[in-house]
Amino acid sequence: MALSPSIPPLSPAPPARKERNALDSKRRILEAAESEFAAKGFDGARLGTIARAAEVQQALIHHYFGDKEGLHGEVVRSGLAAMTEGVWELLSRMDAPAAASATRTKASAAKSKGKSSKPRPTAKQTSVSELRTLAEAFVELLLKFFATNGSFLAILRHEARRDGDGAAKIVHGSVGPIFDGIVARLDAMRARGDVKKDVDARHLVLSCVAMVAFPFQEEPFVKAIWPADWHGEAFLEERKKHIVAMILARVAP
Repeated sequence: MALSPSIPPLSPAPPARKERNALDSKRRILEAAESEFAAKGFDGARLGTIARAAEVQQALIHHYFGDKEGLHGEVVRSGLAAMTEGVWELLSRMDAPAAASATRTKASAAKSKGKSSKPRPTAKQTSVSELRTLAEAFVELLLKFFATNGSFLAILRHEARRDGDGAAKIVHGSVGPIFDGIVARLDAMRARGDVKKDVDARHLVLSCVAMVAFPFQEEPFVKAIWPADWHGEAFLEERKKHIVAMILARVAP
């Protein structure tokens, strides 16, 4: 009786596992690099120190990021992503008031045929409500970023003292379009009468960022003046309400 030839077992598929390992290695390298660049700046940082902290061979850093400049640039891009990822959705919400206004006009015309004892909000009340929602979302995004990205802020401070404009170009390329987009939408809201006619959109956005960022960028100085838990959830919520109230006082028609 002839024996059936043995069928070799199927080989496991290693690419997915390798991909997971590669992603994990990159994550550990970036985390270690962020700490090293934040503590020592670009010139003081050492790839060997980063490799040991990430528990990888230094050659792997060169494989993934090329050189120290490439690694530094990726750290800056990753840090900015923490701020920019939610802003584009906010920009689409800033376009909503125009569409919502048209919808309310049609709804108002339809309801005018019937009788209703419930008072409808005025156009001004609706506009302020929309502005409050947008301001709260924008300030919350900024607060979350500045309160949780101390290492990244330290890297930017180091960059301000270093010759070269590599990080500045990355910041401009990532944040510049967002800044311009918010300004353009605020200008459109001003043209519709949703914000005061004398509001300068660029100064307004910069002032909003400054109100959020300053306590975290100059934390030792601020804590010396006001020794509060600036990173606590309750305090951040209180800070958000205060900043939003200031914004609305300036822009609400």
